[in-house]
Amino acid sequence: MYYRYKSKKKDRKILKVIFFSIVSVSIIYTGYNYRTKIMFWKVSHNRIIEQINRASLITDSAEKIETLRKLAENIGSYKQENPVDPDSYIYSSRVYYSLGLALSGRNFTEMFLDDMLLNLTPEQRNCFLQSIKDMSKAVALLDGKEVSLENLFILGRSYFFTGYKSNAAIYSMLKGASSADLLSVDDVRFYSFLCLTEGAVDEGLDLLDRKGGVEDSVQGRLFKAKALKNAMKFTDAIIAFQAILKTSDDPYVQKLSYSNLGKIYYSQNLYKESLDQFIAALNFGDDADCKIWAGKNYIALGMKDKAKIVLSEVLAAGAGNDEVKKLLGLL
Repeated sequence: MYYRYKSKKKDRKILKVIFFSIVSVSIIYTGYNYRTKIMFWKVSHNRIIEQINRASLITDSAEKIETLRKLAENIGSYKQENPVDPDSYIYSSRVYYSLGLALSGRNFTEMFLDDMLLNLTPEQRNCFLQSIKDMSKAVALLDGKEVSLENLFILGRSYFFTGYKSNAAIYSMLKGASSADLLSVDDVRFYSFLCLTEGAVDEGLDLLDRKGGVEDSVQGRLFKAKALKNAMKFTDAIIAFQAILKTSDDPYVQKLSYSNLGKIYYSQNLYKESLDQFIAALNFGDDADCKIWAGKNYIALGMKDKAKIVLSEVLAAGAGNDEVKKLLGLL
């Protein structure tokens, strides 16, 4: 009896050892696999960040576009592997936003100065729409957690470029950004622009003066001058553009300043003064837009023959549009 009891007891000990061995091995195996997945995620995560940062430093336009297109493809795979990770969608949104800008060859400031803010190619538009989709998905996955201001600006500018949301809605989303630190110059200028369009003129101009780099370059002074024009502070805008004309002999700067002065004078029914500005702008190169404005001034001054000549030149050059045809129809 004792022998049989001792054998059973020994068997139980062996079974316990085997059981705990299996559990231990399972835990170790699971832990190792989990660790491997974590390490793989970290490597992929760091690689994506590194590639995004590297792409931002590329100065050659064609190379930058090609790099961002390939990165967008890689990001697609990364999102599939990490479907509930907000970061995967944030990175994708940044890449598509950067690609949209790269395709234009301009930043927000340059697009603002050249009146190209809403002139998108189909590929650009698709990039900004994808950026919106990805950032919106990230916000949803964060489920109420704070979204960085940098990411909100990417979303806001994508909304703006595509017309996906109104300026009022974008301003509301970013409201209070003027008190934030570490905003880029482009962010400051974009938010200042929104302030001006939504009637918060003092907030916009104050932020622009403090953080918009307006005195750091001719481009900064041009942005401030045009912002004053858009805010209908015409006297200040005229003074600003005239000061720029006296301090810069760059043809692009001169042409841009003269054409903006022409538009200000036209809005004030000062047609002779407006015409003089557009004629001066045309001294720096043929420009369909300047010719159209010159034609408008000729019409307002009763100089229909000259208006017909200049507007017909625009039409003959293939740059005519419905506005030109309408103006010619008045003559």
